[in-house]
Amino acid sequence: MKIKAFDEFGIMLGCAANAVPRIETLEKYADVMAALGYNALYLETADTYKIEGEPYFGYMRGGYTKEEIRRLDAYCAARGIELVPAIQTLAHLHFLKNYERYRPLIDVEDILLAEEEQTYALIDKMFAAIAEMYTSRRVNIGMDEAYLLGAGKYLYRHGYRDRTEIMLAHLQKVLAIAEKYGFRCEMWSDMFFHAISGGNVYEAEGKSVPPEWKARVPKNLKLVYWEYFVPDAEKCGRMIDMHRAISDNVKYAGTFFRWHGVAPANAFTNKVMKRALTACKDRKVRDVFFALWADYGGGASIFAMLPAMYELSRFAENDCRDGGTERGGFERLFGVPYEDFALLDALNYPATDFGTKKVSDHRLNNKSFFYLYNDVFYGTFDSLLKGGISAQYANVRDRLREVNAGEYSYLFDTLAALADVLSVKAELGKRIRTAYGKGDKQALRAIAEGDIPALLKKLGAYCAAFERQWMKENKPFGFEAQNIRLGGLKERLAYAKRTLEGYLGGGLDRIAELEEPQQPFGFSPSQDEDSYQITRYLPAVTHGFL
Repeated sequence: MKIKAFDEFGIMLGCAANAVPRIETLEKYADVMAALGYNALYLETADTYKIEGEPYFGYMRGGYTKEEIRRLDAYCAARGIELVPAIQTLAHLHFLKNYERYRPLIDVEDILLAEEEQTYALIDKMFAAIAEMYTSRRVNIGMDEAYLLGAGKYLYRHGYRDRTEIMLAHLQKVLAIAEKYGFRCEMWSDMFFHAISGGNVYEAEGKSVPPEWKARVPKNLKLVYWEYFVPDAEKCGRMIDMHRAISDNVKYAGTFFRWHGVAPANAFTNKVMKRALTACKDRKVRDVFFALWADYGGGASIFAMLPAMYELSRFAENDCRDGGTERGGFERLFGVPYEDFALLDALNYPATDFGTKKVSDHRLNNKSFFYLYNDVFYGTFDSLLKGGISAQYANVRDRLREVNAGEYSYLFDTLAALADVLSVKAELGKRIRTAYGKGDKQALRAIAEGDIPALLKKLGAYCAAFERQWMKENKPFGFEAQNIRLGGLKERLAYAKRTLEGYLGGGLDRIAELEEPQQPFGFSPSQDEDSYQITRYLPAVTHGFL
């Protein structure tokens, strides 16, 4: 199928944040892409590919071998899909800094040290490796979000230099290496606009691009404008105009929201990405793709986003006119009614009206993630809770269990098990604190002897379902992060049980954590969990379990 509005209509899969999809998974995904008209698949591999002479690349990370990529490359080509490498040549190489071998090449955080001969020797090896793996000679070289460039080891060696000047000099060297291997480069544009806007990246209001910037951006580079929370098509269009003020080669990257927790956000994705596609069509941007990042561990399945994949491909095929997507085609392709599959979103929207099978899309949140890990004694997010959420999660659990999802049933099993956990866990901490404050030892005993053991059993069922999902789709490497998080959660609940029993038995005269007055999370006590896109607060969610 040809997407009418665009030449490239692609997907980028994040394969470097714990979850590294198996090649069989990627082949199945390529079949889905081809059926829906997607024609480019980018594999974002920061260090998750093998490089000759660099044994720590992909080490204990599930790194792809040359044979695996060649197999996938041929599979994609047979289905009209270009497999494109996406690597990192400046930042986002945080796994490498763990090894002594690479510490001399790190400027600060996960940013490579510019103007260092060994750095460019390593980058040369990156290009040599992907040149043997991929038939495509397009490559995304990353170089995004390196906002501390020059502020670490570089500063001590060379003194202060403007970050943009360092980046541009580094870029020229990377482009020269790429050209040596026959590659045409694409790069995320945020470093340019971070400098132009004074740190606001993609804030276009009242801004104009100084004319000298046109000469600073290399002509043999395609800029990738990424923006995910698109407020409206017109603002997105103005940012496209600003990009064209510095480069004639511009493409757009949106996202499918599966990277903010363990459950998808198809409805929200459809809403904001339709705005972006409309802006691209109006501005005649012919190349677009959507990034499926795996931030925070890659807990959500790439197949959980099938409704958004379908909806946006139909929207684009219909020349970005939203006259109502014909959703019967979804069931013909995947064997599940669209509305049933879209109920996976309900983990973050538990107040869903199941009578109409619609999931709220008004805001993005990841409450299923932060209520799972919200500590039952500290209660960081208790102030956000809406009453009755336990019953809502029980309803979500029951509704997901009713869906006959065929080959995708394992996705529903996993999230139904999570909803079952949250039907107890979401409000448990608040109940403990309320009972303790009232001196209601009977209620505390019921929690210690009944609710926590029942919750641990439900949590065990979720862990088992989640592990089955992970191992079906991904290599086992990276799952240790999930083991550590969930194992920490189990141990913390066991500690809470012991502590309550100690208090009830007289061994403790007080529970120190519950004596500490709670402070509301956020800017005012009136805000609730729908007021947050909580990814920015994830370190606070798990108290170290990340």
